[in-house]
Amino acid sequence: MYGFYIAQNNQILFEVYLIAHLMHLPELIFLVKMIRKNFVIRSLVAPCYSKPSFSSAKITEAVFGEIVEVLEIKDSWIHIKQKDDYKSWLKNYYGTFEENPIECDYIVIDKYPLLFGNKIFKKNQLYKTINGLNYDFRKKPIRIGAVNEFEQVLSYAKSLIGCPYRWGGKTSGGFDCSGFVQTIFLLTGMLLPRDSWQQSEKFNHSIIDGKISKPGDLHFFGSDGKISHVGISTGGYNLIHCQGWVKEESFEDIDSANKKLADMYMHTCSVELNSAR
Repeated sequence: MYGFYIAQNNQILFEVYLIAHLMHLPELIFLVKMIRKNFVIRSLVAPCYSKPSFSSAKITEAVFGEIVEVLEIKDSWIHIKQKDDYKSWLKNYYGTFEENPIECDYIVIDKYPLLFGNKIFKKNQLYKTINGLNYDFRKKPIRIGAVNEFEQVLSYAKSLIGCPYRWGGKTSGGFDCSGFVQTIFLLTGMLLPRDSWQQSEKFNHSIIDGKISKPGDLHFFGSDGKISHVGISTGGYNLIHCQGWVKEESFEDIDSANKKLADMYMHTCSVELNSAR
């Protein structure tokens, strides 16, 4: 209970840590260090930066219900590592340190009152948030790994058409291209790397001709040999992706195609549902 109490207030945690050092209380120091290993996100999204400064680049987001590993603490900034091994910095007011956090293994697929991509858990047939609230969702949240067909993957992806682009975004509040792909594929239990070039490297052993791609394969785009964009194939040279907003379109050589995207096309990778688990 004591550890739980400390975890609810980051300032108290910091003060207890200082007192423990000053009073040479190794057991209390150990307790605080154990609590500080996990940080649970309690805001809908938490912007993450390349350095412990708002003037540095925003590079990704952590989402509500997500547990991140604490690597370092610098003043009110926390250096974290997410489950995809992506490292970044965020402010400590976006969540709490917890010793034994609840694993949120359901993904919200509604867009209100939470966001598509937020994480919750299920207990006694109720969908609950880490803040202890119960929700009745219009669309039932999906347990991570429960989606086992690409037709379902595309259905959930298409439900997000019109959602805005946001650099580093991973929820319906705003996606970037690779964040959109990562969030959608997580429904299948696949934890893809964070960035588009990393996702390309993940599947570079399975490059195929784009015109024969099947729904669920990944189309990659870029310039000068560098990958900078990714989308989910809906078959052939057609895809759903986030560029400006989430949309479905073609980059085939036809009048209605996205010509700029066609000029950036680099390759397509075949993806099997169990290939990235």
